[in-house]
Amino acid sequence: MYHLLRLCLLVVGSLAFLPADEEPTGPAVYQQFLTDKEAFQQQIEQLAGYVAADAPIDSLQTAFKRSRRAYKRLEWLLDYYQPFLASHVNGPPVVEVEGTEPGQTPILPTGLQVVEPFLFPTYEPGRKADLTRELTVLLAYASRLEQGIPADQLTDINLLDAMRQQLFSLLTAGLTGYDAPEARTGLSEAALSIRMLQKVFKPYAKRLSAARASQLDQRWTEAIRVLETASDFDKFDRVSFVRQQLYPLCRTLQQARQELGIPAATTGRFLSPTVATLSDSDAFRPDYLINFGTFTSTPQKVALGKLLFFEPLLSGNNARTCASCHQPERAFTDGQRKSRSFSSRQHVLRNAPTLINAGLQNAQFYDSRAFYLEDQAHDVLSNAHEMRTSPEEVLQKLGASTTYKKAFADAFPAGLTAPNVRNALACYIRSLTGLNARPDRYLRGEPVALTDSEQLGFNLFLGKARCATCHFFPIYNGFVPPHYEKTESEIIGVPLHRKTRNAKLDTDLGKYNTYQKTRHRFAFKTPSVRNVALTAPYMHNGVYQTLEQVVDFYNRGGGRGIGIQLDGQTLPEAALDLTTGEQKALVAFLKALTDTTGMTQRPNQLPIIDGNMHLNRRKIGGRY
Repeated sequence: MYHLLRLCLLVVGSLAFLPADEEPTGPAVYQQFLTDKEAFQQQIEQLAGYVAADAPIDSLQTAFKRSRRAYKRLEWLLDYYQPFLASHVNGPPVVEVEGTEPGQTPILPTGLQVVEPFLFPTYEPGRKADLTRELTVLLAYASRLEQGIPADQLTDINLLDAMRQQLFSLLTAGLTGYDAPEARTGLSEAALSIRMLQKVFKPYAKRLSAARASQLDQRWTEAIRVLETASDFDKFDRVSFVRQQLYPLCRTLQQARQELGIPAATTGRFLSPTVATLSDSDAFRPDYLINFGTFTSTPQKVALGKLLFFEPLLSGNNARTCASCHQPERAFTDGQRKSRSFSSRQHVLRNAPTLINAGLQNAQFYDSRAFYLEDQAHDVLSNAHEMRTSPEEVLQKLGASTTYKKAFADAFPAGLTAPNVRNALACYIRSLTGLNARPDRYLRGEPVALTDSEQLGFNLFLGKARCATCHFFPIYNGFVPPHYEKTESEIIGVPLHRKTRNAKLDTDLGKYNTYQKTRHRFAFKTPSVRNVALTAPYMHNGVYQTLEQVVDFYNRGGGRGIGIQLDGQTLPEAALDLTTGEQKALVAFLKALTDTTGMTQRPNQLPIIDGNMHLNRRKIGGRY
């Protein structure tokens, strides 16, 4: 009994001397969030007071910037746990309309980015009432931010994942100007946010080995220093910062998490929870963009889908294939302004987009009329101008092949069915993922080089040219990071013919034709610019033959910059004022985004159709 009592006292005494840092960090983080939330609310109230008192413009702008800085102290936690609330506090100032809901009721944006254009570049007192109304709405949201934070569930796993997500957000939104496009405060705000993350991580740092803690402290300090000493938003060397400061910080933070024995988050998200940087080759998981769990990819499905992609039997005339309009050698496009229709005497409505990285978005077609690749396959197969066939006809043809039936039986428990045909095709397309172009590898620190012109173009893309505010890094399409729940469409004013003055708008109504929403008139999904060196001509109507022409169009301010009077243009109409050298550098970078490695090989042969010599002479990849 004496020995047992002595043992108990020893254990209790030992626990008393454990470092305080071993206690859960969640409560302290939550209390800090409440403090920061109150400070943010007070800053908004002060800004509203200045507006009511007709304060000078410089006082209004300074108060707005203080409000943004106050928000950046709490953004990392709010956007992780409550992205809906975060979007109402600092979402893009774009009026939306729900495509699948009846009516034309607009969804009005709110928050800091809505307030910003009232104050920048200047303030018009005549808009005081509208500005006051927006600040009142913002205050209503700011007063209840804590409602979405689970105070008793702030685990180490999720807190570290939230830090990682915030670093990614700073890269994709803050450094690019997507966040605060007019105030242009992204660099200083990124420094403040990183400093906040460093503070939150301090209890964890004390549990690290001395070497790892020192290394991480150096990473935090260096990233903050580079951002705080940057003097020009447009000229800031984002590429060097990402390669030399931000990504090393991300990697060291991951190593610290592993040393602490804290597992990665187990979230069902498109962005993998295990990668250290957004440029890791396996950062994204296409199989999370499926509508049925049984639709996940397998090697058998991908191999079967590849055969079907080049299979003429999937068309009504046993001659056309998916590869007719999506040729591997052209990054799965066809080089035509608009693809030839099934009859070959006419053309379809739009230009054939690349299929490389088509699995890295949750909207398909230029008008976003399909959400899943399986639905896209069904649409194309049944379209009278494309493949002109039916599920029944396809099953009948494929069912005449012993080889195909066995391949389906090996790939699917249910064997040859119409849904499985579509799923196999979709799995093949999801396998066409290429994120290993030279710029990707350069950012990872691999021994590859970018020319001076390519590096300048890369920086222009991420900064001054504002390309990355629509073509989001690193996929460079409209799939919005870091949550990847929405693929954006834009109204940019594509002309009918290539003109730089008095141009006429192309008549294709785009997304409007699908959803019949007035705000979708002339809206088209933002495509990826990866592999654009291989995918000319450009735009949904193929109006531009060269990348130089495309860059010139954007440099002039899109459609409105070439004389098109287009209401609702979402592309800023102000000229970018890129010099001739800068435009050339931007083109050089775009050409460097080429990566078709391992994706262009066609099948050597197609399965035999039992007892049909005529069909067994069909051409791999079909005719065009």
